[in-house]
Amino acid sequence: MEGSDDEIELVPLTDGQAEQFARIEQLWPEFGNSLQVLAASDGGGMGWRTVDGVEYLTRYTQENSKKKGRSLGRRSPETEAIMEQFESTVLKARRIRREYREDVLLSCKLAKAYGIARLHGRFAETLDWLWYTDANKRVALFGGSALLAYESGSKTLTPVELIKEDRLRFIAHSEDPEKIGLEEIAEACGDGEEEMRVTLDNGVFAIRADEKVVAEIYRPSYFLGRLERSARKTLKQGFEMPWLRALTFSRDTRPIELCVPEPRVYAMAAYCLRDKDEIWDRRAQFAVRMVEECWPDKFDQHQEAVMDDLPDHGRMRLREP
Repeated sequence: MEGSDDEIELVPLTDGQAEQFARIEQLWPEFGNSLQVLAASDGGGMGWRTVDGVEYLTRYTQENSKKKGRSLGRRSPETEAIMEQFESTVLKARRIRREYREDVLLSCKLAKAYGIARLHGRFAETLDWLWYTDANKRVALFGGSALLAYESGSKTLTPVELIKEDRLRFIAHSEDPEKIGLEEIAEACGDGEEEMRVTLDNGVFAIRADEKVVAEIYRPSYFLGRLERSARKTLKQGFEMPWLRALTFSRDTRPIELCVPEPRVYAMAAYCLRDKDEIWDRRAQFAVRMVEECWPDKFDQHQEAVMDDLPDHGRMRLREP
């Protein structure tokens, strides 16, 4: 594959940048899991309470700033199992969050100092919400923000002009709007006060806050319908590959887990949109070069043919959507 006359330079991560990615990746499996466990719990505590010489398992919660207790039954193998489960999940998660919090915060602050905390705070809120609810199993982040997910694995810094965008973009796992969960994703894109609407604009689901588009969701068919047969088959196989989960840092110094297409798939999908805006051509070029020079898994011959500019292959033809 030949590059354009205006090739995008690959800038390696500095030692300090790479160190912060490595550090947060070391902390995140336990710390991130603790956050999800605690978010799913209803707070409060649990313990044994003795009444007239009999131990009862009691669930404690706060209501209107007052401590409330609810008995779960006498001490027995069943209630002991409940208590053990609580200790191994909620109490363990609280301990991990408490022990790791300062290290995570320090890594995020250093990431900002080193210039790799670049995810827009508003986008981070939405993506964090999708991660907490597991909705990111249904949609993968696309667009400029998705390129941040490849920085640690490729050890390269994405050019800032490729990241800039005014909305989040996603690729859905399913063609079925109900399986995508459009209403839930629209809710995540709002601030709780705006009225969110979902419309279908030229084959793309647009999520609107009032009249402003804040996110777009592409179904796989949007890309596949623009390709000739052999390229369509290759990209379809790419969409069936497992999505990549990777970490980045938000501008407001938080670790954010991103779910994105594998970078070879990103490159092919971005290439499909190159006639819509020059930025997609440049994003595709960057992803291609990043994979070729810095990613462990390279393009196979079929994937290369999707984007090949060599004279004896010719540029892949696009169909109108």
